Parts: sequence; C-alpha cells; structure tokens
Amino acid sequence: MNLLLVLARMVALGGMLALAGCVTANNSLSQSDIASMKLAGVAVSFAPDARIQWEDGLRAYADSKAVSLEQAATIADTPEAKAFVQGLLTPRIKAGVEQVLAARLAGTRPVRLDIRVKSLLFPSAIQRVVIGGHRGMIADANLVDARTGALIVAYPELNASLYTGQGIVGAAVQAAIDNSAGPTPVDKVSVRYGEIYRNWLLKDGV
Repeated sequence: MNLLLVLARMVALGGMLALAGCVTANNSLSQSDIASMKLAGVAVSFAPDARIQWEDGLRAYADSKAVSLEQAATIADTPEAKAFVQGLLTPRIKAGVEQVLAARLAGTRPVRLDIRVKSLLFPSAIQRVVIGGHRGMIADANLVDARTGALIVAYPELNASLYTGQGIVGAAVQAAIDNSAGPTPVDKVSVRYGEIYRNWLLKDGV
C-alpha cells in the first residue's frame, strides 16, 4: 500500500482524538431541566473583532471579485470581505452543531443555541510546515429560551480544535485527507464544537 495512504489513515484516526481546551464553564442545570429541552435552532454570529483565517473563503471572495488570491488578501479585513466570508461560514457552522444536538434535545421546551464566533483558524499548509498550527474555533455558546430569549446557561469561549498535520510530511498527509471525499475541515470543526458542547450540556463527559 502506498506509504502516503498509510500515513493518511493514521492521521485520520489521530484526528478523531480532537484537541480541546479545558472545560471551565459551570453547568448547573439538572437532568430534568435538560430532558425537557427541545432544540428549536442554532444561531451563528461573529464578534466585531473575530479573527478568521480560512483560505478557502478568501479564495471564494477572490473569485467573486475576479481578482487574484494575493489581491484579495490585501482587502481581507474590509467589511465587505469579512461579511462575504462570514456568510459562507454561518450555514456550515449552524448545520454542524445542529447535526450533533438535535437528536439529544428532544423534549418540549423550545431552546436556541446562540453561537458567537471569536476565532476560527485554518492555518495554511505553508504555515503548518514552517511554524505549525491546528484548526479550531473559539466561540461563546449561550443557550436561551426560544420564546423569550432569556439566557438559560452560558459557556463563554468554548474552544474546539482538531489535530492537523504538521511539517512537510504532515502537511502532505493532511492534504491527502482533505482532498478525499468526506466532510470539509470547516464541517469537522463545527461538528467537534457541537460534540464538546453536547457533552458539557448533557454531562456526558468528553
């Protein structure tokens, strides 16, 4: 078997063991409180100073403007460019988190999870070769009553990250994984964020 494919499988298995920040938020909800909840939806927003590093999004913006990726990078911090990239990310984050939570929150009280993204980083292959870096998202997670908007429980700055291939070999292996059929890196991080939140909310452990 091709060595690269063998390494790709090893990294894929390692990626299942996602890296995550320590759980520090307090969850005081009772099991009966949790059992009564039904997920009515997930809302995604971005902090004004949210840090986004996502080459695919920047490339899509460049294509929309018929400019080079290098030219797009010079205007990546403009309100228009930020709104464009955030618009691409929002439905994917929403879908990934809802996919994880919907089946576990099936009570009668409608609740909504408001996610406010503060950081979403997908370091490029070159960066991972030179200085390293893993993919991940940091976002506030506020569970609110869907009818009144009242806050039920908050998890500020929940950090979800995934192992990503480092160095020359690691970056090549990661590229092989990314180019294969399956969820995209954004989808994987979104699902992992949902998993960490679900485990914390339901007190299932990580």
